[in-house]
Amino acid sequence: MDTISLIALLLTLSAGFSILNHHTFHLPVTIGVLVLSLLASLLVMILNLLIPAYDLQALPRSVLGAINLPTALLNGALSLLLFAGATQVDVGHLRAKLASVAALSVLGTVLAVALLAIAAWYVFPLLGHAVPFSWCIVLGAILAPTDPVSVVGMLKRLGLPGPLQAVFAGESLFNDGVGVVIFGVTIGLATGDSQGVTASEIALSFCREAIGGGLLGALTGCIALRVLKGQRDPHIDLQRWPPFFGQGRKL
Repeated sequence: MDTISLIALLLTLSAGFSILNHHTFHLPVTIGVLVLSLLASLLVMILNLLIPAYDLQALPRSVLGAINLPTALLNGALSLLLFAGATQVDVGHLRAKLASVAALSVLGTVLAVALLAIAAWYVFPLLGHAVPFSWCIVLGAILAPTDPVSVVGMLKRLGLPGPLQAVFAGESLFNDGVGVVIFGVTIGLATGDSQGVTASEIALSFCREAIGGGLLGALTGCIALRVLKGQRDPHIDLQRWPPFFGQGRKL
């Protein structure tokens, strides 16, 4: 399956699951799509057992085997999720609560990763699988960061005050940077590619991934905003900007 076909398949499935969730479960759209995706996967596995003459899992295996999941998730899906979540955050409230957001995103994520890693380290032996602690940390780094789109959507439905929304939404955005740093540092230890990690390497990785990524995003965003403000072609300007870009007005 080529790239265009894969993207078309994912968009079609996500749109179909969103519509089905809207008419059935009435869950938040991201959670509903996840639940329906899991149910669809279970259905394929059950049908594959009931109809052994047809290998219904061949297509999913071929799709997963054709893409590099770590690269696709970290460099593709994650960036789109962060962008979608960031466009819904009030920058004024976020700036006022920046110290709280930074503390929660760094300390909270590190604590969550540690708790998940320790829990996994104790649970896996009970299931008959002795997993090294380094892989438990990798698992914790994957599970600890929250989905910013789901968090922002839920906060808006709850109608919480703007400053409080900014704290939760900002933490859900920045904790991905912390999670990526922990993942990148520990994956080398888990796979054996690196023999040790120093504090300077962790600090350098955090500055590059979290701080450097944020500065680069702010710079490119400002450039894109200035470019779009200078044009009025309806074929180019196809959408309304979020409130903090243009108070909900079309540029």
